[in-house]
Amino acid sequence: MKLSDLYGPVRLGDSVVVGEHCVLGYPKEARIREAQRGQITAGEAAVIGDQCLLFNHIVIGEGTVLGAECLVDDRTRIGYGCMIGDRTRLIHGAYVCDRVSIGADACVAGFVCDATVIGDRATVMGNLVHEYTRPDLGWWGADEAPPVIEPDTVVGFGAHVVGGVRVGSHSYVAAGAIVTRDVPAEHVVTGTNVHTPIERWPGKRLAALIEHWTTSRPT
Repeated sequence: MKLSDLYGPVRLGDSVVVGEHCVLGYPKEARIREAQRGQITAGEAAVIGDQCLLFNHIVIGEGTVLGAECLVDDRTRIGYGCMIGDRTRLIHGAYVCDRVSIGADACVAGFVCDATVIGDRATVMGNLVHEYTRPDLGWWGADEAPPVIEPDTVVGFGAHVVGGVRVGSHSYVAAGAIVTRDVPAEHVVTGTNVHTPIERWPGKRLAALIEHWTTSRPT
C-alpha cells in the first residue's frame, strides 16, 4: 500500500496556483494507523478557495478548508481539519497543527498548536503552544486547552503564548514576550506577563498602531 493511496480528495477553486512539490490532502495519523490494520476509510476533502496562491514545498492535511485569496508561503505545513478565512497569509514556513481555526485577513507564521483559535485580522509571528504538563498520559492521552488570539491582535516574533490563555483584542504581545495568563483587551505585553494598558503605553513605536485601534473603536 502506498501512502498516497490514503490522501483525501482535493477541491481547487478557480484560478488557484500550486507551486512545486506540494502535498494536498495528506492523511491524518488515525487513518494511516487504521490502514495498517487493514481498515481503509475515505479521507475528508481538502478545499482550496478561489484565487489562492500555494507556493513550494507545502503540506496541507485532509479536511482543511482555505478561503478565497489566501497565500501559503514556501515550506508551510497545515494539519488536518483546519479552517482558514479569506485573504489570510501563512508565511515564513508556518507550522500549523491540526483543527486550527484562523479568521479572515490574518497573517500567521511560527508554530500554532492543535485547536488554536486566531481571530480576524490578527498577526501571529510567535509560537502558540500547549502547556504539555502531562507527558505521562502519552501523546494521545491529554487534551489540553489551546490559546485563543482575539481579532486585531499582534503576537510578535519569538513571543510564546503558552496554554489555554486568551489574548484580548487590540493587544500587542511584544517580540520575545512570554504569556502564561489571560491578557485583557487593549494591552501591551512585555517580558513575562507584564501587562500595560495601551492608553498608558509610553513607547513611540506603537503610537500609530494604538491611535489606529482607539480611533477605529465602534461607537
